[in-house]
Parts: sequence; C-alpha cells; structure tokens
Amino acid sequence: MKLTDLIVENFDKYRQEEEDLQKGLEANTKGDDCYVTMGDYSGGRPDNDPLKDMSYGKVTFRTLNDFEDSDWEDIKKYIESKGYDIVSDSNYADIEPGERNYYPTIKFHFKTPSK
Repeated sequence: MKLTDLIVENFDKYRQEEEDLQKGLEANTKGDDCYVTMGDYSGGRPDNDPLKDMSYGKVTFRTLNDFEDSDWEDIKKYIESKGYDIVSDSNYADIEPGERNYYPTIKFHFKTPSK
C-alpha cells in the first residue's frame, strides 16, 4: 500500500460517523452550523496509557453566540447518548477583530473500533 493510500484511508476513516453526528446535532440545535472531526491517536501507546485504543473527536459550532445553558446541556447529552465520552467543552463565542473567532466546542473520546 502506498503512503498516499494510507493518508486518504485515515483521513476518511470516520467520515460516516462525522456526518451522522453532524446531521443529528444540526437537527437538534435549531439548525446551528456545526462541524465534526474525528481521528485516531497515534499508535504504539503503552498499556498503562489511558489513551491506548482510544480515538478523539471535536464538535465546533460556528456561531458567534453562546448557547443557553439548558440547550448546551441537551447538546452534551445527545453526544453522550451516541456513546462518546466528553472530555472538555466550552460554551463560549467571541470575536477578536484581526485575530480570530472563538466558537463553542466539545471535545470527546471514544473507543477505537476493532479492525
């Protein structure tokens, strides 16, 4: 297998899961624009590493408004209901002109599927 094949395979590995979670979130968040990414941590982790056999994901809501607390909790519950373990979240949106925008985000882990 060529290196380019491995890169493309890894890039698309969780495409269906990303799309499914994104569609579900958009349907449950009044159409807020969200973007989901997922991937694997690098291999070769020791047995005592808590990230061994774990993968990661991130949901970014491209909105310049914070969510209502109750809505944010519902979003997190939805993600957890799909089997993902939330490791951090930030319900914060802000614009820093000339610098960058900050968007509400949720980071999560999940067990790497067996091959």
